[in-house]
Amino acid sequence: MHCASCVANVQKAIEAIPGVVSASVNLTLREAAVDVTPDAKTGVIIDAVSKAGYQATVSDAKLNESARDRELADLAEWRVRMAVGFSLLVPLMLVGQLSPLDPMTGAWRQFALATPLQFYVGWPYVIGAWQRLKHISANMDTLVALGTGTAYITGIAHLVLQTPSMMFVDAGMIIAFITCGKYLEAKAKGRASRSIHKLMSLAPDVAAVERDTLVEVVSTSEVKVDDVIVVRPGERVPLDSTVLSGHGSVDESWLTGESLPIEKQPEDKLFAGTVNGGGALKARVTATIDATSLAQVIELVHRAQESKPQIQQLADQVVAWFVPAVLAIATISLLGWGLIGDWTLGLSCAVAVLVVACPCALGLATPTAVLVASGRGAELGILIKDARSLELGGKLTTIVVDKTGTITAGKPAVVAVLTCDGVDESSFVSDVAAVEQLTTHPLGSAVITYARDRNVPIALADQLTVWPGEGIEADVNGRRIAIGNERMMHRARAALSETALIAIGQRGAGGQTALMIARNNVHVGTIFVADELPATSAEAIEALRRLKLRVIMLTGDKASTANFVAQQVGIDEVIAEVLPDEKESIIRKLQCEGAVVAMVGDGINDAAALTTADLGIAIGSGADVAIESADIVLVGRDLLSVPMALKLASMTRRTIVQNLGWAFFYNLALIPFAAGVFVPLLGLRVPPSLAATAMALSSVSVVTNSLVLRTRRLK
Repeated sequence: MHCASCVANVQKAIEAIPGVVSASVNLTLREAAVDVTPDAKTGVIIDAVSKAGYQATVSDAKLNESARDRELADLAEWRVRMAVGFSLLVPLMLVGQLSPLDPMTGAWRQFALATPLQFYVGWPYVIGAWQRLKHISANMDTLVALGTGTAYITGIAHLVLQTPSMMFVDAGMIIAFITCGKYLEAKAKGRASRSIHKLMSLAPDVAAVERDTLVEVVSTSEVKVDDVIVVRPGERVPLDSTVLSGHGSVDESWLTGESLPIEKQPEDKLFAGTVNGGGALKARVTATIDATSLAQVIELVHRAQESKPQIQQLADQVVAWFVPAVLAIATISLLGWGLIGDWTLGLSCAVAVLVVACPCALGLATPTAVLVASGRGAELGILIKDARSLELGGKLTTIVVDKTGTITAGKPAVVAVLTCDGVDESSFVSDVAAVEQLTTHPLGSAVITYARDRNVPIALADQLTVWPGEGIEADVNGRRIAIGNERMMHRARAALSETALIAIGQRGAGGQTALMIARNNVHVGTIFVADELPATSAEAIEALRRLKLRVIMLTGDKASTANFVAQQVGIDEVIAEVLPDEKESIIRKLQCEGAVVAMVGDGINDAAALTTADLGIAIGSGADVAIESADIVLVGRDLLSVPMALKLASMTRRTIVQNLGWAFFYNLALIPFAAGVFVPLLGLRVPPSLAATAMALSSVSVVTNSLVLRTRRLK
């Protein structure tokens, strides 16, 4: 496919097949994503594409991996044709000047130089036009082949009649400049798709698998779930897995954007494509090569690049009649000037119209912008599922944010340790962690993490007793340690001081949970645990405000906790104590009031609201069902990714509008000049050689404008 007309031809052919629900054809990727009913046959779709004059195969992982090779081959081919074109064009333009006394000799030399230009450099356009003619359709190749062919044949006619003209030069310049444009376009498209190829290259081709007592190096495609792999220092992790033994520091920057290595120990997760910086790790595989986090990221990016925003539908509708309209205008230009008496001018105008109107820029306007944006997003941990998300991101008026796991970290952490007079904090924490090691409660895990982070030695505990709804107690080094709420303290006959009660009441109002600890029936201190509030959450909310968005917190948590967190991050509107179905109703109510709503969440209870919202944004480390329900997935937990994603969407939408606006304006503005409309009034027109240059530059400008997205600041 070479232009927007090709896209329209292929899409029309596919959508005409019974069983095809919809099709989205992408010029930049040269792929079609087709939604079908179960009774649709792949072979029938391929036959329909073939009958339309194109070729198709079913895409698979192996083909996707070879996309980069295909791009490089295309680039090399256009580079050679461009080099040959200009090496012939320069003498073609000079030869007439070198034979002023013998113009016919110069004309024959021009013919000798123009012929390889026409039939080698311009051969792809001739073949493309012939394919379209066989299927009674037209595209860019048709316009180029007609324009250059007409000029070339006219040059031969002048040669036979011994009346030398500049037609050979016009034909040569058109082919050379358009081929130069194709080369620059191929080069720019390669840069645009670099991000997804970079992601593909992250996964190693082989893995070291432990079998019996030996370690074998095998292809990652042969590794199964529950196989044990060995990841040595400096190696990339081949597959998602869970650490069985060993310690290491792993660079997860491709996944989370975090530049610092993450320490890994037994039970921690490893992700394909991350780099083990130090220490050998033995891990159990949890996902095959096509189901890893990396594979899912690549699939999401690829899906986004295949899709089209609604604004592209207008361009598709225009393109359906654009080429036939151009052919009609070229014919009218030829006949109009010819009937007036100037067939030479008519022929020149017709050729200029055919060349200047090639709809390459229209076909590239949207997919290149989406390609660059989705690739840039993937590098930043922002996964865009489809182009519609990019379009909606620039139209939002309201953003609704879940609290737990979105504004907050979603896991409890120790926020304060208050010990009674005379109690050593280190031994106090050691005793509590020793008891909590015997449980699996999340609050206990927070205490253990707190102790490990501060290198507090954890003692051994035994004789655990669990009191449901109250707490736990166990023996540590001959002391009976009780941990729990006030009822647990009452059971342990441990009185709480007035100071402790005041602290517990004040911190409880702020959403903190108190773990009261007694040692041998004496209250010795309290540990306060709360859902951790990342430092970047307040910054993210402020960034959303700068985007002129109305920010609302929506949570099922109790109002006191929700209001405390909202106050901490700067949110004025809070809707608390709502059930999952009520979240959906609130989103619908906002939409009925005229708001364009984005919902940010991470849990199963957010899935319905994410689906209902105009734009659903899921925290990637959240529940799978939430991720499936969302339009944009944030790989990490940093809420700052939300305003970054919305800025990227807004910039992309603006770029698409600019690209389409430029492409339409370019065609509408230059066609009248090319047709010679302004010759009688202003004496101005676009000659064929200049038309070729302008057409090439229009495509390059559209791609270049899209590439600017790679360098725009999002923070």
